[in-house]
Amino acid sequence: MGFNRPSKIQEMALPMMLAHPPQNLIAQSQSGTGKTAAFVLAMLSRVNALKLFPQCLCLAPTYELALQTGRVVERMGKFCVDVQVMYAIRGNQIPRGTDVTKQIVIGTPGTVLDWCFKRKLIDLTKIRVFVLDEADVMIDTQGFADQKHSKKTQGRKKILEKIMTENFPYLAKDKNLEIQESQRSPNGKNTKNP
Repeated sequence: MGFNRPSKIQEMALPMMLAHPPQNLIAQSQSGTGKTAAFVLAMLSRVNALKLFPQCLCLAPTYELALQTGRVVERMGKFCVDVQVMYAIRGNQIPRGTDVTKQIVIGTPGTVLDWCFKRKLIDLTKIRVFVLDEADVMIDTQGFADQKHSKKTQGRKKILEKIMTENFPYLAKDKNLEIQESQRSPNGKNTKNP
């Protein structure tokens, strides 16, 4: 992967993400600093390879980012031979009556919503790690940059609100995706125990 030592974000985030009991984390760092490797390591550490159902769910705002994240999971998890990745993205059709037996699901909001709520392919009560990659892009509740929200942006917000408020209520309050009162890590990033 090209890491000789942890980057700053990895140094701060990994102890929290790998802690027992697990801690929730909101982290922000520039592109190329190793955020994806950090949350992928956390996902891989929480998977029970003997259980053949989704245990980790990663939402990415775009098809391309979902594929890119999946490639990182595959590279980092190449020695976890029984851990597999499933892509919940456009074009990936699951026949009716088929169960998702892969432990890590990476996908875009629309397909994930369909798989979770319409087709009931993913049981969110069994998810051990939930990642919102580029959450600022998906949540963007303020809309100051563009006063006209596209249907796609509004759809993403509704999907995230549905997933988070029904299944991760400690992360959401009211009808917004605001993070509740939380602890602060030494670098000022928000954390919250479930």
